[in-house]
Amino acid sequence: MARTLVNISDTIFVGGKQGKYTGSAVKSSTSSKHPPVYVPHGKGVMRYKDGTTYEGEWDNGIPSGHGKYTTKTAECAGMWSKGVKAGHGKLTTSDGRVYDGWFKAGQKSGAGTQKNNKTGHSYSGQWKNNLPFGKGVWRWANGDWMEGTWNSSQASGKGTTFRHFGNGSTYEGETHNGKFTGRGKIIYRNGGVYRGLCYHGMRHGAGSYKSKDGVLYEGTWSNDAEKGVFVITHVASGAKKKHRY
Repeated sequence: MARTLVNISDTIFVGGKQGKYTGSAVKSSTSSKHPPVYVPHGKGVMRYKDGTTYEGEWDNGIPSGHGKYTTKTAECAGMWSKGVKAGHGKLTTSDGRVYDGWFKAGQKSGAGTQKNNKTGHSYSGQWKNNLPFGKGVWRWANGDWMEGTWNSSQASGKGTTFRHFGNGSTYEGETHNGKFTGRGKIIYRNGGVYRGLCYHGMRHGAGSYKSKDGVLYEGTWSNDAEKGVFVITHVASGAKKKHRY
């Protein structure tokens, strides 16, 4: 038997918390032995005693459908299912972060963009369990940006990661724990190109550097400096020589 919707404005308990509810509701029990108890159903606003508010759609006392949940430190608007965020929504927190994207079981999961309005940093891409996970782009306030595969807020793995620095240089290659470590290529603003092993974004290990004017340096680097014997080749003429650093 279908229950009748009524409009109420009363102090009730929802999810074990007391508050003032205004909106449509239905009886939670049809027993004639007890006074009627109503639960939110349809559209309404619940203002809890702790200061939090939910405004939106309800299903038998549970936020379901489109709604907005507001606390002292955050505001989350979008789709809800069985009392938790599910589907597309927007989360704004008091520390300056704004997330616009998809949720699953109350957590950021799927495609989404988060920007920190206090720092200017942003991430746009895939998420899992509230963290960047999968392909995405991280942008810094100074103009640097990094594109790659992410795991728990760090670019990681042997997949190619691109980091474009505000000074005009670019790193392309492997990363480890968010650091530019492994085999990679650095393109410098002056036109020079390094190919080889890197450590924390520096030339470190065996590699080669070709300058803009066509001089090729092949050898071993240590903390971005040449170390040991290098073979230096003038590419245009083919002339070679060795030099110890």
